[in-house]
Amino acid sequence: MLHTNHCSFLGVYYTFLYEILVDIQHQIGFDLLNQNLLIDLTIIRIVEPASKLHSIELLDTYFGIKHQRKNYYKLAPYWLSLKSSVEAKVFDFATHQYGFNCELLFYDVTTLYFESFDDDELRKKGFSKDSKSPQTQILVALLVIKEGFPIGYEIFGGNTFEGHTIIPVINKFRLLCINL
Repeated sequence: MLHTNHCSFLGVYYTFLYEILVDIQHQIGFDLLNQNLLIDLTIIRIVEPASKLHSIELLDTYFGIKHQRKNYYKLAPYWLSLKSSVEAKVFDFATHQYGFNCELLFYDVTTLYFESFDDDELRKKGFSKDSKSPQTQILVALLVIKEGFPIGYEIFGGNTFEGHTIIPVINKFRLLCINL
């Protein structure tokens, strides 16, 4: 018999949701990248979008998963080199699960702004649909298949005109279609 007057509520972890999202990433093939922090950050981004450092805290809050901030700073530069591997896995998944065959793609461009006013190599001030022109931003071009599954992306400087992005993005993606 359990006496509730002698019990304390310690909290709740959403392990079922975490396991489902990990399984989806496994089906896509992301587990083969052996990047647990990156996988966990993409999961928490789905659950509650936040800054990268707050996301590390949220992983502990929601799932009881602890990562150290210093590991983010150590690993993040390496993750940039995974873009082609990730896109190849996504392409393969879309081909096998959705019957994707490179015939029809949808293209969209958006800007992501930063709480910063200082430009760098990528973050630039530019036209902002969100009226955030004084802040630095990047331009993100996204390719999705007809089912809405994202298949590729490119990032441009925040001062890039949207109309100058589609040809380079399509040309890079054509190479992926040819090579796979």
